[in-house]
Amino acid sequence: MKKTILLITALITILFCNAQSYNFDKGVKAYNEGEFEKAIDYFSREINDNPKSALSLYYRAAIYNYQDQNSYALKDINNSIKFFSSKEKKTLSGAHRLRGDIYYKIDNYEKTFEDYSVALKLTPNDPEIYIDRAEIYFNLKQFSKAELDYKQALKIDETLLVPYAGLGRNYINQKKYIEAEKVLNQLIKLAPDYADGYKFRAKLYYLQKKYDEAIEEIFYCFLLNEKDKNVRSLFNDYSEKNYSLAFSKVNGQISSNPEKELWYFVRAQLFEGKYNYKAAISDYTKLLELTDLNYKADILSYRAKCYSNAGMYEKTIADYTEAISLDSSDAYYYGYMGDAKRLMGNYKGALADFTKAIQIEPRESWFYYRRGWTSEFNKEYEKALNDYNEAISINKEYVYTYLNRGRLYESKLNNPIKAKEDYLTILTLDTIVNDESNRHYALFHLGKNKEAIDWIEKINSEYPTDGNYYDATCLYSLMNMPSIALTNLKTAFQNGYRDFVHLSVDEDMDNIRNLPEFKNLVEEWKNVFNESIKKDFVIKSDEKTIVAQTVSIPMKVSGSGTYEVPCKINELKLNLIFDTGASDITISKTEAEFMLKNNYLSKNDITGTSSYMIANGDIEIGTTIVFRKLDFGGLILKNVKASVIENKNAPLLFGQSALSKYGKITIDNEKKIITITTKSTN
Repeated sequence: MKKTILLITALITILFCNAQSYNFDKGVKAYNEGEFEKAIDYFSREINDNPKSALSLYYRAAIYNYQDQNSYALKDINNSIKFFSSKEKKTLSGAHRLRGDIYYKIDNYEKTFEDYSVALKLTPNDPEIYIDRAEIYFNLKQFSKAELDYKQALKIDETLLVPYAGLGRNYINQKKYIEAEKVLNQLIKLAPDYADGYKFRAKLYYLQKKYDEAIEEIFYCFLLNEKDKNVRSLFNDYSEKNYSLAFSKVNGQISSNPEKELWYFVRAQLFEGKYNYKAAISDYTKLLELTDLNYKADILSYRAKCYSNAGMYEKTIADYTEAISLDSSDAYYYGYMGDAKRLMGNYKGALADFTKAIQIEPRESWFYYRRGWTSEFNKEYEKALNDYNEAISINKEYVYTYLNRGRLYESKLNNPIKAKEDYLTILTLDTIVNDESNRHYALFHLGKNKEAIDWIEKINSEYPTDGNYYDATCLYSLMNMPSIALTNLKTAFQNGYRDFVHLSVDEDMDNIRNLPEFKNLVEEWKNVFNESIKKDFVIKSDEKTIVAQTVSIPMKVSGSGTYEVPCKINELKLNLIFDTGASDITISKTEAEFMLKNNYLSKNDITGTSSYMIANGDIEIGTTIVFRKLDFGGLILKNVKASVIENKNAPLLFGQSALSKYGKITIDNEKKIITITTKSTN
């Protein structure tokens, strides 16, 4: 359960009571402003003066709960409940809910539900209690009980939105897709601007392999709540199933809002997902032009990672250096810069950067792991061991540290018993095939070659990345199976592997390093990589490609099959009426004359006369003109024919049959969006 929800729940409940002292008032004020340490100080003073101040204990318990200081929170809420009057049912109910949440966090589920039952006895018509308890049931995978609580909340108040969303999510997790879609459709009709409805319906579509619908839904959810990083992450994940559609959505936003930073960032992330680092770097560079100084360091770090993935380590280091000049307090800038130096073979510089990162953030295990690995390359084995030990003391779940330490024990420190312990630990931790797995290495070192091969093949069938094929190369090289190793190395290169310096010193390659086939393959792909750098990072002005383009345009419903949307004609901003009943494009004589007088039209744009049909079916005669450029929500149309009509008050009208010449049209009345798919030269 989210901590923020717990705090808000506690706050809403206790505000039923009034403050009674200076310290209490100050404590509440600090609490509401998010200054929790100051609030604790004031509430502690109040409790010192009045040990039976139930509300002060309640508030302080809520803060301790937020800070995960569970023992302090439990002690305060116990005393709070003891001192509340039995007549204060609402606040007492809230106190039991808060204590139930604390018990939940420490895995005492029996007492959790006891407190929730007490809370319901005190305030049986409070739907929030049912909603919170349903959330706990859901997290415990007790879906039938969660369903009952969500439904009970709706019986109390059928206008609540969270229970609908909770039911939808609950059904999705039970694979009851028909029920899920029904309840989510109800939610969206009830509250068309409620983002979670679209988020869960997107997940539903994705699980049903309706990938285009999932992308459409999650993107609309993102439009409703652009600050939700989780939704942005889901959009990136779903986009892998149809990058063209995802790009069209984002490109439409960039066309409509060319100065808005967010969409360049989202597009850059999509480009990274497609391994198009040139385009991603271009968008990050555009962001650096647009963004406030406070965010430049972060954008530089994103661009630096792109350069690193592209194998351009000098530019990586340059970006991190500039980021550090703007914000020298971020340990990760030093850590990632150190990793780039490691990949360049600059071990001394890398060690210095990792050390600086550790000084800033001494509880980040990855810095010790990476510094230890670099010390190994630098043949400082005792230093490496110390760093691996420290990394494991901080994070006992990261399997790569055990692998490196096990190998160090086995090959450099002559301690096979300790090495075996680390390999066995990996087998207990690394049990699921995923993109971060290294179980195959542990199996190999334990002499279980067949199991190791089965594992790496499963990984590459599900996660065919350059890094995983490189791991397969290492494994087959260690097993002295050169032909299969070289096949996997070639696939790794084809998928984007570029770390040639690491490849040159990786001891896993020792069994194949001196083979002519290995040397030729590495040299061939070095040349390919160098040529791609020259090609990818030089923009050619004469490149033209035919691309599918889809734009989604917000609209206002004007009635009688008409919709109002913004547009630009020859760079003049106008409002356009999209009319499903009209067949052509028309503009009033007043607007046409204005455009002509202000150089938005020229005499050469006037082409003659034509007949056109208006919405009531009448045929009219008018002057014909050509719009050299019509920007319709980011969809650029050129040399568009239109008719000028005498009615001075007539709007700029775009008939559906006219627009259909340019592509497929979809009107979504629920979301108030017109979507147009066409083809254009880029």
